[in-house]
Amino acid sequence: MRALKSWFWPGIITIALLTVLAGWFLAGPIDARITDAANAALETQNDWASAEVDGRDLILKGVAPSEEALADALKITNDITGVRIVDNQTTLLPLAEPFSFVVTKSDDGILLSGNVPYGDMRAKILAAAELAMPGIEILDEMAVARGAPPAFFDLAQFALGQAAQLTNGEVEISGKTYTIRGTAASATDYTAINDALKKPLPGDAALSEIKLVAPSGQGG
Repeated sequence: MRALKSWFWPGIITIALLTVLAGWFLAGPIDARITDAANAALETQNDWASAEVDGRDLILKGVAPSEEALADALKITNDITGVRIVDNQTTLLPLAEPFSFVVTKSDDGILLSGNVPYGDMRAKILAAAELAMPGIEILDEMAVARGAPPAFFDLAQFALGQAAQLTNGEVEISGKTYTIRGTAASATDYTAINDALKKPLPGDAALSEIKLVAPSGQGG
């Protein structure tokens, strides 16, 4: 019996230590495999999100541009082979109510303020502003937010086009309402702005206010 004890317990301890060491050495590759698989799956449609793995628990991080995007990222990570649970540590972009976009034109240049949707929309609006008003300095103070109305870019592009016809003033989108204030650059611009506002606005926006001054004292 004493001989049995002399090899039994050391053997058990050795096996236990080997098991622990094997788990320790294997945990790293498994963590790395799951992390790589999760981030690769997220990268195609949810590049706002990132994944970290602790054992078989996945931690999802990032600022989601919408509730739909968050739900999609959660589904993707939950479907990754080897993931036990997904710890959702994401946040949502702030919701702007109303979602606003303002173009202010002055002697100093163009100021773009208010809100802009997540993604490539900022670049598209800046490109549209440069196209509408080439050679004029553009200052970007737009904040990314949720809540943009349908056809937001079409309405923003329309606003930029009308701002280009002002010497100074402001064009504002607030939700689905449209306001323009300022001085027209010429009599032709004054007429063009008013004629455009008599037609349906992009995105079924509603005209809120027109405070347009004609140049050289021309009334309207």
